[in-house]
Amino acid sequence: MGTKKIYVLQIGMTPNPGGIEAYVMNLYKKIDRHKVQFDFVDWCGNEDIAFGAEIRRLGGHIFKIPSRQDNYLENKRAVNKLVASGKYSYTYNNLNSLSNITGITSTYGIANVTPIIHAHNDNIEEGKMIAKFLDKVHKPYVNFRKGVRLACSRNAGKWMFPHKEFSVVADSIDTLAFKYTDKTRKLYRHELGLENKLVVGSVARFGPQKNLPFLIKVFQQLCETVENAILLLVGAGEQEEQLRKQVIETGLNSRVHFLGARTDTANLMQAMDLLIAPSIFEGFGMSVLEAQCAGLPCYVSEAFHPEVLQTSLVKKISLELSPACWSDCIRNDLQVRATQKRLAFDAVIKEKGYDSRESAARLQDKLLSGFREKGNYRGESYQ
Repeated sequence: MGTKKIYVLQIGMTPNPGGIEAYVMNLYKKIDRHKVQFDFVDWCGNEDIAFGAEIRRLGGHIFKIPSRQDNYLENKRAVNKLVASGKYSYTYNNLNSLSNITGITSTYGIANVTPIIHAHNDNIEEGKMIAKFLDKVHKPYVNFRKGVRLACSRNAGKWMFPHKEFSVVADSIDTLAFKYTDKTRKLYRHELGLENKLVVGSVARFGPQKNLPFLIKVFQQLCETVENAILLLVGAGEQEEQLRKQVIETGLNSRVHFLGARTDTANLMQAMDLLIAPSIFEGFGMSVLEAQCAGLPCYVSEAFHPEVLQTSLVKKISLELSPACWSDCIRNDLQVRATQKRLAFDAVIKEKGYDSRESAARLQDKLLSGFREKGNYRGESYQ
């Protein structure tokens, strides 16, 4: 008799093809869909979740339900109805905080449905007072109820799961897609008109956590000594208008390109010469892992955890230093690297355990076995 097929309801996808969305899709594309099938909740209002067409092509169903902002009660009823249908063994909740726990609490009272709670961050942005309040209220409630607890890093797990055991399941990537090739680099640089340019890259959501106003200040300093520098900003978010205004005010209009949210990040990274990521805090930082796979030098803040810093391509710089100091550090390091041939690091990243094919196989085994193993880490005390 064959193994019973497992159905998982994925919750937490947004319209932005960011880190969580990339993580989920990397798993979905590599998992054996004859044994494990993902379906998806879309509660994003007028917008659709990222990768919708690809999800449907792979056999997944997307359930469009009212957003919490539009109708909280209808949102909750719709999730509860899906979970109570008898189809799903798990709800897979991909979360940056515990401010929204509908996908978790919908399983309470239903014996055969287990919530998977996957922490993808280790803090909440300043100014999000309601989210911080709800997260604080929900933590003790959720952490003493049933659930499989996963985290993208130790810090993320310790923050989201005080007093509870959890397992680190690091964000994984398609190492073959991000493998560096001269052919792809030349093609994309030609298409984007970047020949003979020093291409600085950023792949991040336009939100306070990513500290992009600071990045633009660093780039402004770099432009004073590097005449051919160009900045590619890949992403979208609530700070876009502010960032565009900053670029205009600093006179960098012709040197900063807003590319929007993209699904060809792997190819864009081939065209870049370096990546800058001055985040204020990070749960993991998938774009830095992707950049290393593509052989891209990375200059990052101290917010990034050891799990993502897997090669000599990464250099940490303190946010206590000025943008001018960041610029000097980057320029000096690039001069040292100028004589070095750019190499692919996909084999290194895969060996470290961050390939999505292997991660999907490990997750599949856990889903089919019912997550029998205990977590390998334990959260710290409440703050």
